Amino acid sequence: MKQFQVELGNQSYPVLIGSGVLTRAGRILHSLGFRTAPVVVSNRRVLRLHGSSLLRSLENAFGPVMILRAGDGERFKQHSTLIRLYRDLIRGRADRRSWIIAFGGGVIGDLAGFAAATYMRGIPYVGVPTTLLAQVDSSVGGKVGVNLAEGKNLIGAFHQPRAVLSDTGALGTLPPRELASGLFEVVKCGAIRSEELFRYLERNVADLRQCLSPVVSHIIFEAMRVKAAVVAEDEREGRERMVLNFGHTLGHALEAASAYRRFNHGEAVAWGMIAAAELSNSLGMLEARDAARIAALVHRIERLPALRGISAARIWANLRRDKKFDSGSIRMVLLSRLGQAEIVENLDPRYVRRFISEFLGTHQQVLCSEV
Repeated sequence: MKQFQVELGNQSYPVLIGSGVLTRAGRILHSLGFRTAPVVVSNRRVLRLHGSSLLRSLENAFGPVMILRAGDGERFKQHSTLIRLYRDLIRGRADRRSWIIAFGGGVIGDLAGFAAATYMRGIPYVGVPTTLLAQVDSSVGGKVGVNLAEGKNLIGAFHQPRAVLSDTGALGTLPPRELASGLFEVVKCGAIRSEELFRYLERNVADLRQCLSPVVSHIIFEAMRVKAAVVAEDEREGRERMVLNFGHTLGHALEAASAYRRFNHGEAVAWGMIAAAELSNSLGMLEARDAARIAALVHRIERLPALRGISAARIWANLRRDKKFDSGSIRMVLLSRLGQAEIVENLDPRYVRRFISEFLGTHQQVLCSEV
């Protein structure tokens, strides 16, 4: 089992990565100072596949555990689901001494984390991510929240977990599409901070798609270290943490424009990274061959859902509501080279809108899946 610390002063917390972590979770959490039984927030699929391992371990350490269920998918990351969680917590007599385990993918992590941040003005939570996307991205950093029809993650908070327990053994049950979604976020980490990680992905795509343990454990550890280092520099996204949004500006707009049904998060970010790399090149920042390497790696990992039928106007309408659209100008994360991201301010909205239109026109014909 590998372990490192997310360094945030008095809010620092450990991240543990390895196979079999679920069966040891109770002992691990007891050793970290937890003494009462947690509330586990999850969904039916995760509980069916992995629930017995975690729950048996927790009950051995803490006694009977309350289990709350939420829907599976981005469209359930909304206020109505959150309100049901609050009411279930109240019915279960959860109080300010209670704590939550977010057991599942990124949607469960964001929902359960936001419930923890706001219930009784804030209670602790622990992340137990079961998807690659959640393990390498959303479980670290404390960003929690819900979506609105007008945009993704517009309602949220910063609420750091007390610990993150990532069981790599849980990844063996992921469908190929979900595994690929997580790999796209690892591509992001390499693109913004580690050309070495990016090259490792290029060399090992075949093994990663088969979820072979040694290579998957390596990329999880390296990607989480990249994110932890960025979060330690800038916990609340004052500026430096914005580099983690590479690919997310257009990606979030694509998710919203398709009502969160066509793309999963990683797929939308993958399209967003391809666009951001091409925009970086069009502005003279990134060499064309490096922009092409990003697109080639993405398409080697998995075929993306098609962009067909999504208009530039719909993308633009959602982009304008994004947190990165500031006083009429756009701030985006672009690349000066592989492994080096820059936050570019005051991009001309007319230029960006024209670029989006041209990008969609070019890539709507790319051979992609018809999800």
